[in-house]
Amino acid sequence: PPPAAVAWSVTLPPNWREAVVRGRLAATMAEEKSGEISAADESLQHWLAAAGVATRGTLNLALDGQRLAGFLVAMVGHPQVCTARGGDGVRIEDGGRIVLTTCERIGERVRLRADNGRTVRIGDGFWQPGEGSLTRIPTEGMASDDLELVVKLAAGQELELPLGRFLAALPAWQSCIDWSVGPWVDELHFVAATFQVEVALEGGMQSMEATVRIRYPDSEPVVPGLAGRLALPRIDGARVEVRDMAGEERVVRRLENDRFKPLDLGQGRWRLSGDAEVLAFLTHSLARWEREWEITSGSRFEQARRQVVVASPRITLLPAAGDDWLRFNLSFQTIDGIEVPAAEIRTLLRHGNRGKAGSGGRRLVVSPEVEELIDPLFSELDLRQEDGSFVASPAAGELVREIRKRLGKSIISNDESSGYPFEMPVGLHAELRAYQREGAGWLWDRVRRFGGALLADDMGLGKTLQTIALIERLFESGDVSGDGVLVVATASLLGNWRAEWDRFAPGREVRVLHGSGREGVRKGVGRGVVWLTSFGTLSRDLAWHLRQGYRVVVVDEASLMRNPDTDHAKALFKLKAGMRVALSGTPVENGVRDLWSIFRFIQPGWLGTREEFRDRYEVPLADAGLAGGVLRRLRLKTSPFVLRRTKEQVAADLPAKLVLDEYCDLSLDQRAVYQQVLEEGRRQIDGLRDQRQDGAARMRMLTVLLRLRQTCCDLALLKNDRFNQLLVARRSAKLERLLRLLEEAVNGSHRVLVFSQFQTQLREIEKSLEGLGIGSLRLDGQTRNRQTLVDRFQGSDGPPVFLISLKAGGYGLNLTAADTVVHFDPWWNPAAEAQASDRAHRIGQTRPVTIYRLLTRGTVEEKVVRMQQRKRQLASVIDEEGAGEAAGWSEAELLEVIRG
Repeated sequence: PPPAAVAWSVTLPPNWREAVVRGRLAATMAEEKSGEISAADESLQHWLAAAGVATRGTLNLALDGQRLAGFLVAMVGHPQVCTARGGDGVRIEDGGRIVLTTCERIGERVRLRADNGRTVRIGDGFWQPGEGSLTRIPTEGMASDDLELVVKLAAGQELELPLGRFLAALPAWQSCIDWSVGPWVDELHFVAATFQVEVALEGGMQSMEATVRIRYPDSEPVVPGLAGRLALPRIDGARVEVRDMAGEERVVRRLENDRFKPLDLGQGRWRLSGDAEVLAFLTHSLARWEREWEITSGSRFEQARRQVVVASPRITLLPAAGDDWLRFNLSFQTIDGIEVPAAEIRTLLRHGNRGKAGSGGRRLVVSPEVEELIDPLFSELDLRQEDGSFVASPAAGELVREIRKRLGKSIISNDESSGYPFEMPVGLHAELRAYQREGAGWLWDRVRRFGGALLADDMGLGKTLQTIALIERLFESGDVSGDGVLVVATASLLGNWRAEWDRFAPGREVRVLHGSGREGVRKGVGRGVVWLTSFGTLSRDLAWHLRQGYRVVVVDEASLMRNPDTDHAKALFKLKAGMRVALSGTPVENGVRDLWSIFRFIQPGWLGTREEFRDRYEVPLADAGLAGGVLRRLRLKTSPFVLRRTKEQVAADLPAKLVLDEYCDLSLDQRAVYQQVLEEGRRQIDGLRDQRQDGAARMRMLTVLLRLRQTCCDLALLKNDRFNQLLVARRSAKLERLLRLLEEAVNGSHRVLVFSQFQTQLREIEKSLEGLGIGSLRLDGQTRNRQTLVDRFQGSDGPPVFLISLKAGGYGLNLTAADTVVHFDPWWNPAAEAQASDRAHRIGQTRPVTIYRLLTRGTVEEKVVRMQQRKRQLASVIDEEGAGEAAGWSEAELLEVIRG
């Protein structure tokens, strides 16, 4: 290993710019005995050792070629570089871009030329000498053919590329080329192309193989995730269809979830081994594959398939007997019409549905619909048997009808919302997109037939507008008549709801119950009023609300009622209303109990009591993991009342979203404090655990994690006067990186959202931006003029940076003026983080959105990001991507983050 780093001061000649252009530079390095050691000093120490240069005293270096390139890379960010002792300083930094002088589209070709006078090549890298600065252009990780074109541009060559070749290279070039000369590039609208999955199956009952290919229109099939000859990108006006790598990744996840293991990834070959796994695939997964993918099969596979005989349920509706209860028969039949007695079905289920041997080596198994649908139907629904048939209560009978429709279709997906026509209200001044109209129709059907529903669309897809459309339709149809409608939302969103109603249904009387003066608002109310109130105000005014005759109650951000023991959750459960609507883009955040709490509001009793739900779902999930039928049963039970659509499913016109993880190394001061907090925290936790004080140990874990995360962000968060006096470079590596990123973004005419969980951090960023002369706005938990700030930022002359507290700004904001998002610190819950990002990446955005996550290497932040990947699986009950906050994590998970 190299010797310990020392602090250096570096002196360059007055003509250093000309020397850099020539590729030969002299530099003098002098050791500063009392100087602070920077991260660049450590990089220099490694470079000196690798170059075989002495590392003490005064060094006179003559540099050229790769030695010069290595030296400059090591010098990036060095605080002590000047042209003479006490002379002008020189900044050596990252973030340069090749400046284009020409970027024009000519038919199906694109012509490019760069200002070669501003870029020089040194070794394998590119640099831009400026007044008092030398800036490196990032090209790491770029494919060789894309890099070759960048080399030509940097050398001043004019490029004329086929449009498709240009579009294919554009994502790789975004970080190293300034596109301001070609404004048409910013208008390009990237969307994922549709593809078909082709699978060839072969094998027997002990082992099967699947060869998987992805086929895009007019292209040869490719292996998922691997390169191939594609007729993409394809451009139509400003719309650019690109390869759907995320969709291909979902195909791979499906294979893994169905227990297939990679056999040869380069050829797209996968293997499924074991009698039980093959049997489960044939009876559970194959039907879904055949519905969604193109399947071809070999003779051995078909022979194995014929060995398995599946008994499926049949529901036959019987004439009603003069009441509202539904009468039906339930039978079980094979595909060739042979009826299987119910007693035999129960025996198969008791023995794990491993199949019963029959004639000719055939095995009888029960279809997944029986395990995942009929069994819960008998145990949980309000049913009774009369004269050999079943009788269901009105509510349960409606679900039986739905189940009957879904038999033979996908019973695991609730995305099949077709068949819900919606008559547009006369008083609604809005054009609904097709999926929004269908969503409003689905809500109309659910609340009128079942009394309640959860609209769980991805954020940005217009849940508010769909709800307004529903309520206006209910008013006009007479379903609401004189009864009022109550909408409960966070206090910060009341203004947004009021503005949306004024915009889309200006004829509706809307009254806000929040803050002082509420008594006056309640007086003189006419018919057909919509009331808006906050969660907190509802609890305080509950006695008044219980005297009102609400026909509909809507709860926005319904995940906030996930704890049924809070005052506002209890208040919501007590409200009397014939129709209840819950809205949430993340209905599962901490665990499946969140879902129970929401259903307690929209369908009281549907998921049983709290104890029953715990026994049926929470405990089995904790014991058996996420595999098996428990999640499928919960999904099935909730599916009639949950509508979930993602952007990918319904809003293909959204622009691309690029997520980049930006890693920073802690400064020396941060690293020392981090290690001290970590070691002391581990000692305290171990002591408490040894004393069997588990509750105190858990609280200490949370405190230690908070302190570690604050240390990763900025030592100023620790509220220590000594730390506050440090320079930014010593106090916070992230803040230093952020300021550089923001300078670059603002200079490139970009608008930026910066999110942090810590209000103190936002104020520190704000102070630093003021010092740089960059205008900004700040929104946190103390902000009262929220909409005013949003309007200022959205304006064409608004400030370029909006600093937002993650919790204060994670809901309801539409900030499409921004095309860049920065997460200063990672959040425990990736769904909350994604919601914040989607303030900019939503319908109305016309530019690609770049999202940066600032992370410190080798710290709890890295571990939290890894843990997120596991935690997000839990929310797959309804296709969510949520996870828990730290307080909802298990002790083992917290220890894993702290101990590594």
